[in-house]
Amino acid sequence: MRKTIFVAIAGLFAACSTPDTISFAAPDPAATIEEIYVVTQQNVALGRDAFRSDRSTVARRARLSVSIPPSHELGQIAWPDGPTDPLTDFAVVDFTLLDDDVALERAIAAAEGDTVFLFVHGYNTTSSEALYRFAQIAHDFDLPDTRLMFSWASAGVPGAYVYDRDSVLFARDDLVALLTDIARKTDKTINVMAHSMGAMLTMEAMRQLAISDNRDVLRRIESTTFLSPDLDPDIFRAQANAVGELPQPFVILHSQTDRALRLSSLLSGGRERVGGISSAADVDGMNVTFIDITNLRDGSSLDHMVAFTSPVAITVLRQMIEQDALRETELTQFLVLNSDGSILAN
Repeated sequence: MRKTIFVAIAGLFAACSTPDTISFAAPDPAATIEEIYVVTQQNVALGRDAFRSDRSTVARRARLSVSIPPSHELGQIAWPDGPTDPLTDFAVVDFTLLDDDVALERAIAAAEGDTVFLFVHGYNTTSSEALYRFAQIAHDFDLPDTRLMFSWASAGVPGAYVYDRDSVLFARDDLVALLTDIARKTDKTINVMAHSMGAMLTMEAMRQLAISDNRDVLRRIESTTFLSPDLDPDIFRAQANAVGELPQPFVILHSQTDRALRLSSLLSGGRERVGGISSAADVDGMNVTFIDITNLRDGSSLDHMVAFTSPVAITVLRQMIEQDALRETELTQFLVLNSDGSILAN
């Protein structure tokens, strides 16, 4: 029976899988270029079971330029089907390895603007999918200033849920070090956007900063957005209590029709996930704003990527980024819950 459940879950999660291919091409003037800095713990898998030893003890850094084709559709990644064509496909058109933390710090410090947008990807995400997804987000959300992605060692394999949960713990120190370097060695503030299991990693990093009395780093985090967070509500509350004053605004987009989180709940003994809560009591007393995107389901990726793929959700997040506040953002088409669970808009 247990084996049958596992096979069913793996088969359903396989619907979320994407090619693990970074395609290189010469730039085309008709395409849009998104520059992204990357800190990654991921290695390239060389065999079917290579993910089991795929965690790197040394994080690597790079600057990549990702080309977005003029035919791009909002919320979508255009994977190449055959030879890469920058007029129709996502492609990497420039790649520069950075030698060490100092090189990354100097590059970020010298970049235009005063904000770093940090993206932390979720479960079952390959390095190429994480890169292209963040390029799509940067383009569709019109992210200003510096874009930085922390790519932790997800196996990128549907059946490796427990492995990925362990990888989150493995990644804490590197993410804490990255946040500390940005906060103390550049003049930038930090806006964090985390998806799925990446939200658990982000909260673990913030908790670690708090309990090690590095609150000066926490104060440099200007805002936090969690998209479909795969995180137990009790653990989230305990983490938030340890952090104390959460960065504001602290926004969570959740959906009760997220089938990936339902499966995660099944794997976690039936416990609801923060990204799919059904009761406002789960967030009572927390200084967090929940935006319910249940009605925006699109049927793809088990409705776990709606915050990235729905034009409506993208528009709202873009407004929030542009206005740097919730009070001026058009939210009347959503159910919005504040920290005491009351309805702000419907």
